[in-house]
Amino acid sequence: MRKKMAAGIASLLLVTLMAGCNSSNDGGGATDSGAQKSVTISYTIWDKNQQPAMEAIADAFTEQHPNIKVKVDAIPWGEYWTKMSAAAPAGMLPDVFWMHGGQFMKYAEGQFLEPITDKVQANEIDLNNYASNLVSIYTKDGQNYGIPKDFDTIGLAYNKELFDQANIPYPDNTWDYAKLAEVAKQLSQPDKGIYGFGAKLDTQAGYWNDMLANGGFILNDDMTKSGYDEMASIEALKARYQMILDKASPTHQQMTDTDSVEMFKSGKLAMIFDGSWDNGNLASSEIIKGKYDWAPLPKGKVKRGNIINGIGNVMSTKGKHKDEAWQFLKFLGSKEAAEITAEMGAAIPAFNNTQDAWVQNNPDLNLQIFIDQAADATPYPSGSKSYPVWFSKEAEIMSQAWGGAISIEEGAKKVAEMMNQAIEDAK
Repeated sequence: MRKKMAAGIASLLLVTLMAGCNSSNDGGGATDSGAQKSVTISYTIWDKNQQPAMEAIADAFTEQHPNIKVKVDAIPWGEYWTKMSAAAPAGMLPDVFWMHGGQFMKYAEGQFLEPITDKVQANEIDLNNYASNLVSIYTKDGQNYGIPKDFDTIGLAYNKELFDQANIPYPDNTWDYAKLAEVAKQLSQPDKGIYGFGAKLDTQAGYWNDMLANGGFILNDDMTKSGYDEMASIEALKARYQMILDKASPTHQQMTDTDSVEMFKSGKLAMIFDGSWDNGNLASSEIIKGKYDWAPLPKGKVKRGNIINGIGNVMSTKGKHKDEAWQFLKFLGSKEAAEITAEMGAAIPAFNNTQDAWVQNNPDLNLQIFIDQAADATPYPSGSKSYPVWFSKEAEIMSQAWGGAISIEEGAKKVAEMMNQAIEDAK
């Protein structure tokens, strides 16, 4: 019965995606003699907050290419990859769609993405317009598959009201991890359900940054060895978990029941690590709007750690209108599209020297910290065949440590062993 139910759900998801995503059609076909054929191509994203900006970009594109209309569909992150996974082998992926670094290898390996290397070599697009550490995220075996859309780094969001009430100065670039822990204790009022910091179980917007700052690493430079069992990494993980033990942070169970971002939005957390992509989400809360700001991540023993990642725009290898899809993909990578993204406050555009408008879109917030941290940030560690295997298992093991079933050190060493085996198996 469960197998039949699962098959039915998968079929339903695929039908839904086929109807909404791969909407390429002739749109009435050719008109007068010499007129171009009218087509509609699909563009699928996962962030509804960015949909207005993406639609504005699509409209600007259609103004220049009247025969090509673009249908923008937004599928929530929680459903996006389920639907894409069903659509890919069926040849029903959208014409153009968002790609995440953590999913890239799977789709490139499956030959579901159209390579654009020939376009790059023909100088149809210049990848030097984007930071090299973003271009590399969507490159495999020397082949280019994606055009960087935006980038994100991690910041320390803080509730100014809670700091004011405690008469504590706001975080700034002098803070280190000891100061973060100290102030988190001072701001915590567990009896009122208020905590100083959300020491959640998280990688990109969580302890990966701690590990890097403390001199540890996630993977070594050639991605052949895990860094979870390095003492510097274990020390950083223990320090984060200690804030839970000190009641300066909610428990793992509390943050499982209610995510730390939602706690922050409701005024129950004084500080969280969060990504630049989430600023619009925080600003949507009437409780916290106007009462929060951003600071750089604290300094560690070695450096200020930070993970940089970025969405890439890609096109399907099975699209019905590849020429038109390429024209749109190229436009998405243009300065004009980047400026629309920035001016509408959707995300930090990847195109060089177009980020200022994104910062100026929210003049009351210190968004410049996300730009400033990018230069020294570490790329999201997804560029290996083993990544999809070890990443899916990492949280299973670390959740046992965060829940208290095993020690932090034991959990970290188990993750390292699992990662190293996944790397070996992928050779």
